[in-house]
Amino acid sequence: MNHIRLNQLLKSAADPAFRDAMEQLGARVKETGLIGYEISAGERGQWSHYYYCPLDGTKLGFDWSLPDAHKCLACGTVWQGEPYDGAWVTLANAKIGRMMRDVALHSLIHGEDDAFSQVREVLLRYARYYTGYEIHGNIPYNGPGKLFAQTLDEAHWIIDLSYAYAFVHNRLEPEDRESIRERLLRPCVEFLTMYRERQIHNHAILITSAIGIVGFLLGDEVLLNSSLYDPFGLYDQLAYGVLEDGLWYEGNFHYHYYAFDSLLKYAILVEGTQWDLCKHPAMKRLFDFPLGYLLPDGTLPNINDASFDKKLADLAPYYEVAYAWYGSERYAELLRLAYGYETTLGLSFAQTRRDSFEALAFGQSLIRTKGGRDLTQMLVSDRSSAASGLTKLVNRRGWHVLVKHSTFGGEHDHMDRLGLSFGTGRVPMFVDPGTTAYGVPAHYGWFKHTYAHNTVALNGQDQPPADGEWVQYLRESWGSLIESRVSWIGEPVSYRMKDFILLPKEMCTWDAGAYRGTCIRRINILTEETLLDIVKVSVSASRDIDLLYHISGTLEESGAQWRSWPGRLCALSTEWMDDMQHGDRYSEASYRWKVGDGELLQASWCSEVIEPFLARTPDIPMSGSRQTLCQRVQSGGAREVVFVSAFRYHTEDELNLSSENEGLRTMKRLSFEVTDCGAGEFLIRLGTRGKKQVWRLLWSDQAAVVELTN
Repeated sequence: MNHIRLNQLLKSAADPAFRDAMEQLGARVKETGLIGYEISAGERGQWSHYYYCPLDGTKLGFDWSLPDAHKCLACGTVWQGEPYDGAWVTLANAKIGRMMRDVALHSLIHGEDDAFSQVREVLLRYARYYTGYEIHGNIPYNGPGKLFAQTLDEAHWIIDLSYAYAFVHNRLEPEDRESIRERLLRPCVEFLTMYRERQIHNHAILITSAIGIVGFLLGDEVLLNSSLYDPFGLYDQLAYGVLEDGLWYEGNFHYHYYAFDSLLKYAILVEGTQWDLCKHPAMKRLFDFPLGYLLPDGTLPNINDASFDKKLADLAPYYEVAYAWYGSERYAELLRLAYGYETTLGLSFAQTRRDSFEALAFGQSLIRTKGGRDLTQMLVSDRSSAASGLTKLVNRRGWHVLVKHSTFGGEHDHMDRLGLSFGTGRVPMFVDPGTTAYGVPAHYGWFKHTYAHNTVALNGQDQPPADGEWVQYLRESWGSLIESRVSWIGEPVSYRMKDFILLPKEMCTWDAGAYRGTCIRRINILTEETLLDIVKVSVSASRDIDLLYHISGTLEESGAQWRSWPGRLCALSTEWMDDMQHGDRYSEASYRWKVGDGELLQASWCSEVIEPFLARTPDIPMSGSRQTLCQRVQSGGAREVVFVSAFRYHTEDELNLSSENEGLRTMKRLSFEVTDCGAGEFLIRLGTRGKKQVWRLLWSDQAAVVELTN
């Protein structure tokens, strides 16, 4: 860390404006008194994704005093033996690494001998034993580890210890410094180099960042040049992994920041040197892109292998760095909102304290001196990108839609091109839930597959890899429209990242034949009253065409008769689909779903006869479930099938109001009629709240023509 950054850190530590950060640092240092664990020659970590209850997917409760008893925080089951004991070892050592980084920083700021001695002892103990740890691990899609079970965890840990070493190395005796460098840092970086991934991937960027960090601390230009310039080094990761608009290609915000985090740790340490990356154009794009996709409640949507909601408050440490480097008022606005220094537009979302290391090292004054409220406006505005393949639509009621027409994201993709998510405020209607921990059976069994998403599946099979296409986006007085497309026409079907990634065979679960010659087009229209979802499926031969909606609620009324059904809808195990029901066939239908404290009304029409199915399927968290509606068409002789659905949500307050006021009773109804005029032309008549709209849709080989005719 250069002297300018170090001086700012020491200055901030004495500034009352950063009292929260110093208090939090002190609290984290105090937690080291709970460790009660001695690093030994027998360390052998297991995959941390195994530290979850296999019954409900809940993370087990880590306790320093209970290395051989692991309690589920949801169901209370206590798990013993492997893989839980080994996963506990991984978590313990990972925690020690992070704790030593904090203790070393505390020692640097306060000059405390006890803190320094604690860091010195831990670093020397690891140096004493590290070379003797056995290479092990058989984790899917990962290289092995020594202390840990995968190369990825080894890289995380050595980055934390490298920061700890950087904070204290000036106080170490020469022989201690030599021991840590040559018996811990260098052997670890040699191991990482041996198992460095040769692809564009978050693993590769993290492992390579660790190599660069250790190389910088060792003053080893060979390692530094290798980390930057080698094939699949950091420059390649930035050139090929960051899409033109700034999204990390794996296609979700969890991995966007996960890949960015290690890269940023490298960039912070080498700031101001010849190895500096902060001026690389992709770095600012990485900061900028996600801000346009923040939802009105301050969260980022879940897509692909996202395992939790990322909130605006979680982003604050990144944008402390961004504001110091680039000075954009938009970053300052994010920080003010995240810390609760200002609120606006009636928005309310989770806030955080200004208590991160990044705040101490990079924090600037956040007093508003210029500019408007650009970020706040972005929270409630549309954003559509052909490069990333994501479109967010938002209306004034706080309803938000996300359409995934992205490039194929590789190992962490979910085979769900044109996946649709719809929520109102904080209430999910039908959304992409992301996934659970990778060691939980439902991850590979259910969540990674096409059938777990709000999209189209053919013959019950996964979609093969393909890149979605942005066709058109319109913003009109009546609302917004996005049209997207994905095609498996022609041979071979390729995708942007094909030559840059390694796709594990265990993920190759698709059926190319089921999709060969197929094109799916989706049009979504969001007005102040309604979401319209229009899907056209063109097939080259007879197919079972399933349009899926996974509703975060329960079906209350449909006007159809439902019967228990013992069959199988898709290629996945039937264990993921409970209470299977089969309904009467129809070409048009209406549904009323109980969702949150209100009702979701759905009206559906199809150009062919639909065979409907219902089931209960897994949700996140897995203690809950969703109700899945499958609208199946057996295409037979039909080569084009068009589905049209309209959705409207109203809350309990609106329902009460409608029952009290005669003039508002139409709120509880959604009138809907579709006319097929032939030659690709359709009229969609929609009525809600006493208002009537007539939409004209004309499909063409290029963009569809969509007009509101009244």
